[in-house]
Amino acid sequence: MRILTVTNIYPTPQFPARGSFVKAQVDSLIREGIESDLVYINNIDTRFAFVKKSVEILGRSCLSRYDLIHAHYGTSGVAARMQIRLPVVVSFLGSDLLGNPDDQGGKTPYSRLVVLAGRFLSNMVDAVIVKSAELRSLIPRKDNVHIIPNGVDFDRFQPEDRILARKKTGLSPGRKYILFPSNAEWTRKGFALAREAVACVRARGIDVELIPVYGKPQETVPDYMNAADAMVMTSMWEGSPNVIKESMAVNLPIVSMDVGDVREIITGTEGCFISPRDPLVIADRLEWILKWGGRTDGRKRIRHLDSRRVARRIIRIYQQIVRGKPHGIDAANRNRFV
Repeated sequence: MRILTVTNIYPTPQFPARGSFVKAQVDSLIREGIESDLVYINNIDTRFAFVKKSVEILGRSCLSRYDLIHAHYGTSGVAARMQIRLPVVVSFLGSDLLGNPDDQGGKTPYSRLVVLAGRFLSNMVDAVIVKSAELRSLIPRKDNVHIIPNGVDFDRFQPEDRILARKKTGLSPGRKYILFPSNAEWTRKGFALAREAVACVRARGIDVELIPVYGKPQETVPDYMNAADAMVMTSMWEGSPNVIKESMAVNLPIVSMDVGDVREIITGTEGCFISPRDPLVIADRLEWILKWGGRTDGRKRIRHLDSRRVARRIIRIYQQIVRGKPHGIDAANRNRFV
């Protein structure tokens, strides 16, 4: 089967972490036998990328032999749907349905437009993939929606000796480190809250440092996760954050806000906590982890999210569409993962 992948987030030499999870999913599909060509809508470099790439997609749909188009992110789905010859699958990634916050805590005008476009688009495509039940609730039409979180590359994200990981990353062997796995400048990631919580822990006499890790090549991220003592996620909202699943895969303790599907993923795992947006409570959870000093059994708890299993689920959706069979979530299996 041959597909055309369309996305506006994808790793580049300048931004190696941008859309790394999209590339990881494409790679997992290729390993399962799918042929995939890429159209990258690089809005960062040129404001006319959307129009230019929409024309390219139209041309490819007419001249090339593809079975379908799989678009990642709502606006990429709009570009993919400009043509009518090929079926379209669109994966919504989070902010394209949830929006992005402004300085007052509301949604920016542009993100409101993106959300409206995505909701409208969901009625015009052959299948929709969302990462969590929360995102599914935001889609008007339900019969063509599949809940499939992004998978984790278990070969890349493996537990490793902490001392060795600290040598690789240049971190001190004797200090405590809390990983903040995102861009500290993005408002919705809540870096100020994480910083305040870690300052509270430090005020209690623990030598601890908060380390934001963003923009690193994907192959180095497991080293930072294995080097850290814990990970903190203080996002205002998320879809199905990959860093949570990746942290679980290396058995890293987690303190997270109750966003997206985090509760579903980490509940019942010793050393992982859901916290309110209160710096003192977050500090209490982090202090407990640092004094505990252990690792979790997260890896065995998320075996169902192995990228190979996730890829096979996506391929079944492709096959249903190509064969003209009805698609959508089977009620009996809606919240199960193979």
